[in-house]
Amino acid sequence: MATSLQSPPAVNPDEPLSAKQIVTEYARVLNRDLERGIFPVAIDSLPFAKPTIKTAIETSLLTLVSTGQLTEELRDFLETAYVSLADYVPADLVQLMREYARAGDDLAADPRLAREKTTGAAWQTVAGGSRLAGEIARNIASEADLLKTGFQQLLVDGAVQRQQTGESSTRGAAS
Repeated sequence: MATSLQSPPAVNPDEPLSAKQIVTEYARVLNRDLERGIFPVAIDSLPFAKPTIKTAIETSLLTLVSTGQLTEELRDFLETAYVSLADYVPADLVQLMREYARAGDDLAADPRLAREKTTGAAWQTVAGGSRLAGEIARNIASEADLLKTGFQQLLVDGAVQRQQTGESSTRGAAS
């Protein structure tokens, strides 16, 4: 009698079919988060570890390029998915950013004069957390830039690899 104690089949982000499954599950989560429009998001909401998803997107991209199946729409989707990994950060950083944003909203909604606002909790949160919130935002933006650059390089590498594969198969056919 089989039990439900069996572990789910392992996924391999380097294998195209498995990579497709990983990317599909991540896409569901990403679409949900994009609809909510609240970033950053806790990394533990991802269906797989961030490096696993990153590798799966890379595998999918290179597979699509090598088979000539990469459309502009797929490229845009994969690039968005790849770069969006930067928005998934540890839960404590998400909480800090949300508290900072909430305090900023509270300050903006407070009808009192600016000098009267400086004694409130919202002011203290904004004043005390602005440097850290800025650092977190810079780190997310920096990671997003690195991912975007990495994605663009993958496209170039995939195109070169496809061209080399095409040239070698053409030479083999001419012999």
